[in-house]
Amino acid sequence: MERVKPPSGSAPRGPRLGPLFAVHEGREILALATPTVLAMLSHTLMWTVDTALLGRVDSVALAAAGLGGMLTWAAYSLFNNLSRITGTFVSQAWGRGDEDAVAHYTWQGVWIAIVTGLVLQLFGWYSWAVLPWTRNPAEVQELTYVYVRWRSLSAVFTQLAFALTGFFQGRRQVMVPMVAGIAGNVLNIVLDVWLIFGWEGVPVGDRRWLAVPPLGVQGAAIATSIGTAVNAVILALWALTPRLRARYALQRVRRPDLRAVRNMVRVGLPAAWEGFIDMGGFLMFTVFVGTVGAIQLAASQITIQVLSFSFMPLWGLTTAASVLTGNWIGRGNHAQAAHYGRQVYKLGSYYSLGLACVMLLVRGHLFRVFTDDPDVLALGAGLVTVAALFQYFDGLRMLSSGILQGAGDTRYTMLVTLIVMWGGFIPVSWYLIVVRDGDVITAWLGAAVCYLIQAWLLWRRFASGAWQRIEIFR
Repeated sequence: MERVKPPSGSAPRGPRLGPLFAVHEGREILALATPTVLAMLSHTLMWTVDTALLGRVDSVALAAAGLGGMLTWAAYSLFNNLSRITGTFVSQAWGRGDEDAVAHYTWQGVWIAIVTGLVLQLFGWYSWAVLPWTRNPAEVQELTYVYVRWRSLSAVFTQLAFALTGFFQGRRQVMVPMVAGIAGNVLNIVLDVWLIFGWEGVPVGDRRWLAVPPLGVQGAAIATSIGTAVNAVILALWALTPRLRARYALQRVRRPDLRAVRNMVRVGLPAAWEGFIDMGGFLMFTVFVGTVGAIQLAASQITIQVLSFSFMPLWGLTTAASVLTGNWIGRGNHAQAAHYGRQVYKLGSYYSLGLACVMLLVRGHLFRVFTDDPDVLALGAGLVTVAALFQYFDGLRMLSSGILQGAGDTRYTMLVTLIVMWGGFIPVSWYLIVVRDGDVITAWLGAAVCYLIQAWLLWRRFASGAWQRIEIFR
């Protein structure tokens, strides 16, 4: 807290509210966050278009894609943050000016991404074995497997994109992932329209070129996989441009280094498990809601899409917080890392509060973007009201996680997430939905309370300064 030195002979003044609420280094933070925000918004648009188009097919297709997306991403969360941890090592190595370490840890991240991507692709093809556990209607399970199987074709590309994004973001070259992400998502939107509803094609002679029958859920999954692959290919080609080749020589394949991989796994695996625990909790939440019926499940899926407009921009700020924390720790200036963390908290809080106000103002109309089913629309206003509260707590949780991950302090975050999600969120959701036969609005309110607890515990970790004593290079 900044204080003003009182003039001679005057009484001491208390803390000024202006400096307390003002955001310092806002331009630098936003310069890092904005391209990531735009890239994440393009991802949000991709999922929104998928949901909106499938909502025009029928509620079963919408519910299946929602469950399939949650199941796929829950499996991906086993390894997503392990691939992303490349950014933490690159940011600290870049902060201390070690270009060889930047290239070395980037290649180790690529090897990790390839191995984990193949594991996830295998899971996708055998996911039929776990679908009966969801207890969803048979028609939903059948379409869910179709979605997961085709979506998993891009698992290796997904993990490679995370690792290569860490190379660019850790060095503050954030425009490249933005361009790659937008290109992949624009392609996805075009393919969505073409593949979900089909097209008669272009008549050329006695044949029709590019003709495709309506593929529904399968078409949405194929479009997403192709868009994801294009995203990763663009990142790889950009990393091999002449200027970067001359500086980092990424064109020279570096063999797996067991010591470096062990360091990355030691720091990245708790972060990966944190993501899996979080997504696994929401997957169980989705399963519980699905037992009530397709209408409640579809309404919950739309709520997640609405929340993505909060999640994705905040992910940009979270990424900026992680990069800045890593850079300043790499330079040996922990106090400056903490200073930037506080400013990111302020920016994120202001954004979440503003978004909550907007959501409350238009709460009666948001669901109409995704569906015209009157039964689903009847739940819309109540769910959006609860979502406005939920997204504020979720935002604080994300920002804390980003700062701590930039420092390599991932184990504490994992333990807090495990305790809150599996010790609180899942049992509370099961009790409210299954035991008490509650509706989806009550279930989401319980989720908001659990995320409030998690956000507070992670913020306390940041305030304690314990994260400043973490050493990731051993």
